[in-house]
Amino acid sequence: MAAWLQDMVAVGYRQPRLMSLEIDRPRATIGHGDKQMFVPKKLPSVHLGVEEIGEVSTEIGNLIKWRKHFGDIVLIVHCTENVERTALEWRLLYGRIFRAVVILSEQASSELAVEFSNLAQAYKYLPKVFDRFAGAEGFLFLQDHMVLNYWNLLNSDKAKLWITNQVKESWSDIALQGNKIDWFVNQGDMVKKAVGNFPLHYQDHYKRNVGENKIIRCSSEVFYIPQRHVSGFSHLVKVIGSLDIHHSIAVPMLFLAMDSTSNFEPKAFTKLVYRANLPSNTTFSTIYTTEAHAVYPVKIKNEVDFVKLIRVMSSGDPFLMELI
Repeated sequence: MAAWLQDMVAVGYRQPRLMSLEIDRPRATIGHGDKQMFVPKKLPSVHLGVEEIGEVSTEIGNLIKWRKHFGDIVLIVHCTENVERTALEWRLLYGRIFRAVVILSEQASSELAVEFSNLAQAYKYLPKVFDRFAGAEGFLFLQDHMVLNYWNLLNSDKAKLWITNQVKESWSDIALQGNKIDWFVNQGDMVKKAVGNFPLHYQDHYKRNVGENKIIRCSSEVFYIPQRHVSGFSHLVKVIGSLDIHHSIAVPMLFLAMDSTSNFEPKAFTKLVYRANLPSNTTFSTIYTTEAHAVYPVKIKNEVDFVKLIRVMSSGDPFLMELI
């Protein structure tokens, strides 16, 4: 097998998938009476195919580079939309890049290999995935309304924790003293109880990072846990036990118990498009950009939405067009 073909196979290249539903592209119809002579277009032989060969070589090189960087990382996608319309699409999109794509959802499906997970406490299901891929370099969690531009994250340190602590729309301090919102007060009480049961060095990390009279809330649509923190994360989740700490409170609590924010990867997720309160009639194509590390919200509900997403993402990864 030729070396270039081996590289293509190594990064998961497959024949284009013909989707039954195409948009903005009329289907050709051929009848018995159609008799049109084919006349080949004349091109100067000195330039024939040079531009195309150069572009394809670059695209193959990029795909190999991305696969090499993320090829031992497991991606965990939590689906909130209908998994029958989206689960396979997420595997098609991200499976070319990552070691494996694990799909979690509140709609479990053995046929689609979708595992049950309650989004409000999704962090509690992660240790099961860690155990299954014990040798993985790291684990990247992603909610389906957040789209990842993986090609922009090659400079992020895979040995460090990644989270959106530098995105003010995603990460915020919640003062507990005088707080009249019962939900935050109750969450604060449970955080205090959980941290009090953590091993001492985790307690010290958390108290130095946060203090006594506040908690941190992070939307936690995307975060990364390297192998060196996997056992610590799993142990702390076990300590939390049956406490009903919400995903958006628990994930930053766990991260701040494991390490200091100064040690979090500073390059990851700093270029985030995060629009929490978009008008209902806004389409994702109006906010999506290939320059961002990730974009939120991008709501993919069906195959039509997926085709639209592939077309805008293909500016960053042209080989994505092979999927449609």
